[in-house]
Amino acid sequence: VCSAVLFSFVISSGINAEYGGFSGEWFKNLVKPSWNPPSWLFGPVWTTLYFLMAVAAFRVWRKVGFAMPLGSFFVQLALNFAWVPIFAVCHELLFAFVEIALLDVAIIVCIVMFSQVDRLAAALMIPYLLWSLFASLLNFTLWRLNPTTVGLYCASQFGDHGYHGYQTAVPLPIEL
Repeated sequence: VCSAVLFSFVISSGINAEYGGFSGEWFKNLVKPSWNPPSWLFGPVWTTLYFLMAVAAFRVWRKVGFAMPLGSFFVQLALNFAWVPIFAVCHELLFAFVEIALLDVAIIVCIVMFSQVDRLAAALMIPYLLWSLFASLLNFTLWRLNPTTVGLYCASQFGDHGYHGYQTAVPLPIEL
């Protein structure tokens, strides 16, 4: 369990480093909200969260083995892993937001299932949920602030000829 979490972290970091990800020109050129965290913060936060996730999964595994609660853990871990290439490699802000919303739901399901086995394991997942909800808001805000960003899917479907229909910002009653 711990090695699966570590493997996911290493692979995500490798994709980020290989394709520029959050340090590349694309990300640097995005319009960001004033509350966007500094880039140095992500490493320590994710290291802490992956450690807490690994401890939580280990506690559940010791009590029930590879049963349904741990299955929910691996579903949310796969969704966690999928977000990085959608956002940082393919530059699909809207699709990344939809994916991270699914991740948020999967984390909640995982916490509920963990709570039926081990309350501490469930509590150890709460910082991860809070960070993911924050990341969801940030992802949504980046999509809204950068309505003309064309990701790889859109570019492959329509060429880079100015079609940004699926990215068009919708007015909201609040200012982000």
